[in-house]
Amino acid sequence: MGPAELAALVAREADAGVAGALRAVDAAGVLTVERVVGRIGSRPASATVAWEDVVWQAEVVMLPSGSVRDEETLPGPPSGRDAADVVASLSVRALRGVGSRWSDLLAERGVVTIGDLAATTPATVAEWARLRDGGYAVQLVARARTCAGPWPFVDPHDTRTLLAVSEADPGDVTGWPPGSRADAHLLWGTCLRLRAALDDDVLARLRVNGS
Repeated sequence: MGPAELAALVAREADAGVAGALRAVDAAGVLTVERVVGRIGSRPASATVAWEDVVWQAEVVMLPSGSVRDEETLPGPPSGRDAADVVASLSVRALRGVGSRWSDLLAERGVVTIGDLAATTPATVAEWARLRDGGYAVQLVARARTCAGPWPFVDPHDTRTLLAVSEADPGDVTGWPPGSRADAHLLWGTCLRLRAALDDDVLARLRVNGS
């Protein structure tokens, strides 16, 4: 590797680091960055050191403009109800593959909501597995459990539906509310997981901010 190739490699790595840092600052929604100063150089131990052994240094300095964004675009306190709690409180009818027959069968077993089904104990699941259609009952428990779990941080002004986020591109967050950008991949992954468990009409009316 010669000097030109090595310099290009270091420059690409520095650019990648700057891009990541800028995304993080932008996602925080606090300051806008006015300009970025980058310095790339080398300090060989001696004139006889091979290029592959040269110690390269890359320094990047971000200079914030100092201007705070409009208050309406800043992340605010979380909404009164977490979206995960909303999903857990839904009727089991919201799950894919649960119609009136299975809704009635689960109700006879004391299971009314998705949260109830997700909380089914291993012993109960084992008991159900031995019953007629037990295999399908176990599938429904697994489907309900995919809905459980922590919810990523969501901008309270983010009023998109679970369906809309599942169809979004997490790699292009320019159109996402600022407070949802840092956890874009987590939020997208969560909505995609729910899409495999819930009916589309349910996903289309539930919002990621819990409303």
